[in-house]
Amino acid sequence: MADQGALPAFETTGYYRYPQLSTLIHDWARQRPTLARCYSLGRTLESREIWCVEITNTATGLAEDKPAYYIDANIHAGEVTGSSVALYTIHHLLTEYGADPFVTRLLDDFAFYIVPRIAMDGAELYLTTPELLRSSVRAYPPDLEVEGIERRDLDGDGWAVQMRVPDRTGGWKISERDPRAMVRRAPDEYGAEYFRLYPEGLITDFQGVEVKVAPSRLGLDVNRNFPANWAPEGVQSGAGPYPLSEPESRAVAEFMLSHRNIAGAQHYHTQSAVILRPFSGKPDSALPKRDLEAYELIGRLGTEATGWPVVSTFHGFTDDPDAPRAGIHLDWTYEHLGILVFSTELWSAAKAAGLEVGHYARFWRELDEEQQLRLLAWNDAELGGAGFVDWHPFDHPQLGPVEIGGWKVKYVFQNPPPGRYLAELCRANCRFTLRAAASSPRLRLPEVQVTPLDAGLYRVRAVVENEGFLPTNVTEQAIKLKVARPVRVELFPSVGAELVGGQRRQEIGHLAGRIEQARVHLLWGSVGNGARRAVEWLVRATAPDAVVTVRATCDRAGHVSRQVPLPS
Repeated sequence: MADQGALPAFETTGYYRYPQLSTLIHDWARQRPTLARCYSLGRTLESREIWCVEITNTATGLAEDKPAYYIDANIHAGEVTGSSVALYTIHHLLTEYGADPFVTRLLDDFAFYIVPRIAMDGAELYLTTPELLRSSVRAYPPDLEVEGIERRDLDGDGWAVQMRVPDRTGGWKISERDPRAMVRRAPDEYGAEYFRLYPEGLITDFQGVEVKVAPSRLGLDVNRNFPANWAPEGVQSGAGPYPLSEPESRAVAEFMLSHRNIAGAQHYHTQSAVILRPFSGKPDSALPKRDLEAYELIGRLGTEATGWPVVSTFHGFTDDPDAPRAGIHLDWTYEHLGILVFSTELWSAAKAAGLEVGHYARFWRELDEEQQLRLLAWNDAELGGAGFVDWHPFDHPQLGPVEIGGWKVKYVFQNPPPGRYLAELCRANCRFTLRAAASSPRLRLPEVQVTPLDAGLYRVRAVVENEGFLPTNVTEQAIKLKVARPVRVELFPSVGAELVGGQRRQEIGHLAGRIEQARVHLLWGSVGNGARRAVEWLVRATAPDAVVTVRATCDRAGHVSRQVPLPS
């Protein structure tokens, strides 16, 4: 079936729900059958499919015979921006093939596996209710005793925001410069009206005096459920009962383990506008120096595309170094599979408002009055005030007179408002992942020579080359783990030819990439060429029109072959 017509458009005017997302990617695959196919990695608890879109030009080879770049998103239910960037990337690849030389070369030489949404159940609940949840709709911990305020939309406006409750022991007061902003009370401050801030909701098991904030009934975090440094619930909240206990994490892990051609990966999250790299639980001293160099050099492509820095998750995104994140997909992808992987935290309302963000993990907890006022001014100017619910009185059935209001966290902070901001994020982050994919290793056979000797003997000499930026092993971690098999070169004589010298299959180790030249001094530095090796055989021709086929294979650098005749 030939590719047909214009694809259905990808829209940034909203976030796709499961039925629309499913229909869209299947329609794209049906209209570009030579470039794309869509299949499921597995089913969620509520029997939704976790879709993967495989993209390559099948006329130049199957996806499994090419180095591949893996992209996934939305492992956290509320981080639907990542789904949009993944969908944009699929649409961009399929519409630009044949028009954009860069995209055309990518799909001729490489493959993409794109999983636009992992937390299918959780995202559907997030997009259709005021609910905030981490990943899964499964109640977790299963024996959780809920006591305190549970988030609810009390006034029926479709949003569950905040309540401010007058309380002389409260830690907040209303800003004199803008009554929407809440200012922290100084340690020695008395004499004004003070408030406590709670989530908008009702109190379970309220005894009339103490007000608690209930833990979420939906606290399971699929991004704490991977085997790398996994820790149980008492150490790592939301981690699940054991590694890969959840259908989403298991489906993703089984897919990545079974696709040894994956050379690079990108996980999409929100928010902060920063590109993260390993490790989450270890300092950079634990990262092999060559891998750290690769992260720095390829990370620059991300900074060029987005304007965002690339930071170590441990050093730049961890609130408490003594309690780092555990069981993280990012760490498992690098630490257990040896794949060069980035995890981008998309979107930052703070940066959109022109604020300087210091430590990413602490910024929102330490937000001061001036920063709040600038955010409110941005909301008024850029969003027409739509990101904030003005405080308004409400008669709470348990607390009495309160005010309900505050930021629409889903719409402003966790994800960008649909429209211009979302479209800009999609374009910039797609550029980075495509450039990162183009940095992958790629095998070539630039030379296969047949030299006649005597008595029907021929010397066959093949030169195998890695034309990619990264070495064929991709990372030093992959060598350490023994998960990157070396380059193999094989000779296949046809009928009328026989191998008489040299091993039919030869392992030649790994081939260097252009990265080896990246730090060489321009004026007097030099480095040898480890990107090329030669292999030889002796072949005897026993009939006319005999040929030999040379095939070079490497999991992460692809498969390539050439057929040459034996001269009469």
